[in-house]
Amino acid sequence: MCMLNSASAKIKRSTSETDVKWTTIDQSVADAKTGNKKFILVDLYTDWCGWCKKMDENTLQDAGIISLLNEDFTSVKFNAESPTPVMFNGKSYAFTKTGARGANQLAMDLGSVGGKLGYPTIVILDANGNKLQAFPGYKDVETLNAILKFYKSGSYKTMDFQQFQSGQ
Repeated sequence: MCMLNSASAKIKRSTSETDVKWTTIDQSVADAKTGNKKFILVDLYTDWCGWCKKMDENTLQDAGIISLLNEDFTSVKFNAESPTPVMFNGKSYAFTKTGARGANQLAMDLGSVGGKLGYPTIVILDANGNKLQAFPGYKDVETLNAILKFYKSGSYKTMDFQQFQSGQ
């Protein structure tokens, strides 16, 4: 269970079918314990990230993306620079100051690729919160659509994403 203060996450909770239904990281794991076996998509962002805002305004407003996310994924928006300690899958994660800014250790553990964390980063977890893959950088509609279908179809079990993408 997570101790993330929902107010600090600045999540837009939506009941409209025209918006992504965002939830918190703690709620995503709680849902899994009650039988929800959807993949968890974590959108790691920061308040200052221009590409994060562009992805919110463009990619995450696409009707097809919204439909896939709302039907087949539990979607979490997580501010990577949140100073609020987080409890996730039995482990405590705190904010760590690095350089001029810093990041919550959960964001670093989930989103780091090759030892580096960039924003935005899309992370796919299984329903139990185990990391399957992180996809750093801005994702346009076509690319995010392919990522979502890669997991929804089960193709991730038999090939890597590049193979899947080249076969589409």
